[in-house]
Amino acid sequence: MDLSNILNEIDKQIAQLQQAKALLTDSSAPRKVGRPGKTVTVKAAAPGRKPLSAEAKARIAAAQKKRWAKVKKAAPVVAKKTAPAPAKKKTPAKKAAAPAKDVAAKTA
Repeated sequence: MDLSNILNEIDKQIAQLQQAKALLTDSSAPRKVGRPGKTVTVKAAAPGRKPLSAEAKARIAAAQKKRWAKVKKAAPVVAKKTAPAPAKKKTPAKKAAAPAKDVAAKTA
């Protein structure tokens, strides 16, 4: 066998391997880009736990409100910061006073 025959055989084998790879990877299907979607899992309720009644929920809520009232009462009062008052526009006092002097001078 000469060199050209060996290279042809290698090329044939490479082509066969590429075809096999394409079949295995199913390259005809479009590839999705990006992060895979979330899978939804359903969690079972914890074993041995019973649901709370409306009365029990009300008692727990009342106790929590009582705790928060105690914390709020003990907390120091912080004064709220207010925004500074907007600056007032200055009126040109000299320009308004100057014509008054001229009028007074003319009448006198």
